[in-house]
Amino acid sequence: MRGAAREGPVMTSYEDALAEILRNVAPLEAEEAPLLRCVGQVMVEDVRSAYDLPALDTCGPDGYAVRSEDVCGASPAAPVVLRIAGTVRAGRLPRHRLRPGEAVRVMTGSPVPQGADCVVPFESTDEPGDKNGPRADDPSEVKILRAGTPGANIRRAGSNAAKGSLVLPRGTSVGPAQISALAAMGRSTVNVVRRPVVAIVSTGDELTSLRSPLRPGRSYDCNSTAIAALVSHYGGIPRVLGIARDNEASLMAKLRRGLSADAVITSGGVSKGDYDLVRLVVAKLGAVILSRIGMGPGASFAFGLLERDATGAAAAAIPIFALSGPPVGCLTNFETLVRPALLKMLGFRQLSHPVADAVVEDGIRERKPMPFVKWARVSGRRGQDHVVLNGGDGLGSLAAMAMANCLTVIPEGTVVRRGDRLPVLPLDWTRD
Repeated sequence: MRGAAREGPVMTSYEDALAEILRNVAPLEAEEAPLLRCVGQVMVEDVRSAYDLPALDTCGPDGYAVRSEDVCGASPAAPVVLRIAGTVRAGRLPRHRLRPGEAVRVMTGSPVPQGADCVVPFESTDEPGDKNGPRADDPSEVKILRAGTPGANIRRAGSNAAKGSLVLPRGTSVGPAQISALAAMGRSTVNVVRRPVVAIVSTGDELTSLRSPLRPGRSYDCNSTAIAALVSHYGGIPRVLGIARDNEASLMAKLRRGLSADAVITSGGVSKGDYDLVRLVVAKLGAVILSRIGMGPGASFAFGLLERDATGAAAAAIPIFALSGPPVGCLTNFETLVRPALLKMLGFRQLSHPVADAVVEDGIRERKPMPFVKWARVSGRRGQDHVVLNGGDGLGSLAAMAMANCLTVIPEGTVVRRGDRLPVLPLDWTRD
């Protein structure tokens, strides 16, 4: 494959580009991960309960375990008086079998005493109001003010999960609820698709590392930091390799360092200038699959494969995403093309971006020669989303991007007017 410079058509539609990218990436292999380190990863095993949860019938609310037949006619006007035969708390087994006319004081989660078939909450008895600790008066009797039916306020054994039942199927994304279920079953680890390691390289003689003095004609490397943040946000592990200068040897060295990763992302150096060398070097290390897409900003985008010597289970080639240099195009490329690829590598089945329908608050008169992604701001009002397309334009592209909370794709040659409806892609990068 090395040396092949298959660039395909001069310009590829966004839809065809995304399809080609997804054909060339696959879910990674599995790993056994501790519960607290697998949030956001996808399970590769079916998890079944090894035992009934709960293991015994347990009490729901704090109250009194009774025989329903003893309290069938209880009411505030005609309370039923029962003798208190003891107290049971969670984690302790009851020692007393309930007899007619008796009640056992129980706490939430405590096993149901033998002979009892329902629990009457404290609120339906003459139990004193809010307090800490056990009853101070230690009475021998309790007045039941409400009738109880068989099974009332009792959690049956296996009601949370029966032994052998499927609790979490493979393909499930791990979040707090899934961790709770796994921990309840005694699992401290789970088998998940491992996180991709992504090598990140910025290109350009004009770039300066952060914390270094900025000389005239230079600019700070903001892309690698933003890309690393997005890789982390979507579940990957970023590895920032620094800045490749505008010569073949420097770029070649950086990309070779990235061959131990699962994917490489570059920014800049992918247009048609004299010093845009990314596609040339990618072709020498592997193959350029597509070059330039029919959507802006970020039309200067390329995708390819880098060849590496395969040992064991390591892939023989890894994907490389060559993003546009300007930050607005770079981040547009990432959200629309890299994001779905990363999700597929992580094992997710749903790769498409969430979409909402919004009413346009302003408009765009200029007709674009290709589909154009507008960084915009969406908000809800009276059950309908509304989008402002030009809110940050007067502040410059960086400020407009920083203020945005969604992307909106303006179709080719389209004039957008106030009151039109457009699909918007909400961004979950921040909370505001």
